[in-house]
Amino acid sequence: MSTLLQAAAESEPPSTAVSDDASCEAQVDRTMAMAHLPAAAHVALIGHHTLPLLLALLRHGCGAVRCLRPGAPSPDCEAVDLAWIVDLRGDGELDEALRAARGRIGATGRVMVEGTGCTCQGGLSSIRDHALAAGLDVVSFDHKTNRVMLAARRHLAMAA
Repeated sequence: MSTLLQAAAESEPPSTAVSDDASCEAQVDRTMAMAHLPAAAHVALIGHHTLPLLLALLRHGCGAVRCLRPGAPSPDCEAVDLAWIVDLRGDGELDEALRAARGRIGATGRVMVEGTGCTCQGGLSSIRDHALAAGLDVVSFDHKTNRVMLAARRHLAMAA
């Protein structure tokens, strides 16, 4: 019986979470540094295929990590320090993810958009337009990894 179980286990492909450990750890370190967040930050992952990043964030010491899927109901609106948007399928999901992120970050949080996994019509350059429509503005851009850091748009007061 145990040989049958071993043979069945060996025929299964390796878990994505196991094979991506080192790259996910590096992604998390770079993102947390780029966002200037402490290790115990609260993070919301928005998108598809978020399990490897979820595990890396927990290993990093994040205080709370939540995964959200575009198109799926999400009754809570728990505040987060970082909303990390990954692996989206098109402009509609990007708009929905940015709105969800904007509602969670408040005035001081950050939104990270992974440009490499985003299959938007205008590519990485269109993220700014989508962000502006959601009340966000570009804070920084990582050319090496194609990531865009966003924050809530601040309205400047007019001097009298």
